[in-house]
Amino acid sequence: MANTMLSLPTATPGAARGRSLLRWLTQAVTGSLLVLLVLGLAGAAYQIMATARDAHAFPPPGQFVDVGGYKLHLLCVGQGSPTVILESGQANSVSIWAWVQPAVARTTRICAYDRAGVGWSAAGPNPRDAQQMAVELHTLLNNAGIAAPYVLVGHSLGGLVTHVYAAQYPAEVAGLVWLDVEHPAQWIRTPEGHAQYQQILNLSRIGPWLARVGLVRLSNYFPADKDLPPQAAAAFKAWVDTTRFMESNAAEFQAQLASAAQAQAAGSLGGLPLLVLTATDHGYPPAKAGAMEKQWLTMQTELATLSSDSVHQIVAGATHGSLQVVQKDAQVSTAAIVRMVDAVRSRKPLTAR
Repeated sequence: MANTMLSLPTATPGAARGRSLLRWLTQAVTGSLLVLLVLGLAGAAYQIMATARDAHAFPPPGQFVDVGGYKLHLLCVGQGSPTVILESGQANSVSIWAWVQPAVARTTRICAYDRAGVGWSAAGPNPRDAQQMAVELHTLLNNAGIAAPYVLVGHSLGGLVTHVYAAQYPAEVAGLVWLDVEHPAQWIRTPEGHAQYQQILNLSRIGPWLARVGLVRLSNYFPADKDLPPQAAAAFKAWVDTTRFMESNAAEFQAQLASAAQAQAAGSLGGLPLLVLTATDHGYPPAKAGAMEKQWLTMQTELATLSSDSVHQIVAGATHGSLQVVQKDAQVSTAAIVRMVDAVRSRKPLTAR
């Protein structure tokens, strides 16, 4: 039998071009990843340095109080009783009360504080739900030597916290003022509310990562609030540009369904004086704004029925945040708080004033 010569098939021009394209794609992907890595490291370094710069520029204005292995930042001004306690909205620092706190201080003692992980306060244990926050606030007030009775003022998420606090420590609370607070059913009652919840939940999962590489700061995603006094606006801007803000914001939002359930379980306030302020502009999509504002008002009205001694005041033209940050609307909030303080001092029903 004749010998048969075996040989490898000769590469075709098409195969060679394929290998070249594969090498080019590999190099392009590798190069792109390296560029992204370098940009990410540069962004992270920028974020760290800018945060350190801001921390030096804005030292804590209050004192630190240990609440069990970690310290919370507390700022109290004014004299008198009852003491007003300010409970902020989601991940908001004490700077947000720059209009309200000094104005109320002319009438009585008033304290703002940063929840664990917020502002100048150290991080605390998870979950960051209303029950955990209420316990921490109780410990803070006791350890700081701030005696009851308290008028608790809650904004947004702060409404859930103050509701839980009032139910858990009823002997300490003389009155509640709610500034456009969350309703326990806000995220579950309507399809629009559920969709909004899912959207914010998804953003809360990626926000901290964007902050860590400086993208939140570089994009000026949270512009300075020109409605606050300048120093407070700058301090608040410094806070919301930090990675910690995005982390705390995410932790508090991701526990909101639990917080809402805890407030729902707290139930009726009995005859505890309650003053509810409701804004009328929440920035809803124009096509749905009318129906969604109507639903918000319905839920706010429901909140006012939790007490037999309640007043519900609608602040026309106010936004969710303007009751704190816009001076004219903050004056309405201030007047509501002072009204509650006067009712507590006179021992007369709120509705009689």
